[in-house]
Amino acid sequence: MLRTVKKAVKRKQVAVVVDGPNMLRKDLNVDLETVRKIIMDIGRPVISAVVLDRKASEKLVEAVNNAGFKPIISAGKVEVDFTIAAMDAIYMDKIDSLIIVARSAAYLPLIHKAKEKGKEVIVIGTEPGFSIALKKAADKFVSLSESAELPPSEVKSEEEEGYEEEYYTDLEEDEGLEGDSSE
Repeated sequence: MLRTVKKAVKRKQVAVVVDGPNMLRKDLNVDLETVRKIIMDIGRPVISAVVLDRKASEKLVEAVNNAGFKPIISAGKVEVDFTIAAMDAIYMDKIDSLIIVARSAAYLPLIHKAKEKGKEVIVIGTEPGFSIALKKAADKFVSLSESAELPPSEVKSEEEEGYEEEYYTDLEEDEGLEGDSSE
């Protein structure tokens, strides 16, 4: 009797923090299910949190829960609770990569600290207003505006190799960033 033995491959352990008020706006049309698929292609989410303000509707909180994220309701400034959640992840030894889902350059110090601590940093954002500084500071970035345009046949499952080619934009090859100083 022959048995097939699959070699276990250790997946990256990732922490994901989403800036809810900045990303989950009706005008941006960001789908948490799409974000989740991208995250699953990158690695295994150990922490998946969406930071919301205290005015978040019950329907939004339920949608965040249903997408598999933990809602964190900020009693004060969302940026402070976002930073606390990200810093907790940065100081966890088991986390390989920090995924920040945001558009604002206000999170640049988090990226720098995560990289100082040896974490890979991936930023997921969308236009309009996706900070060029955020893109350049990250190891990799994903633009939901661009990935949403990919036909379903080109989006690879988590078992397939080469997902980086589908979702990531290499900074060296992104001609749109050179000479562009707007944020």
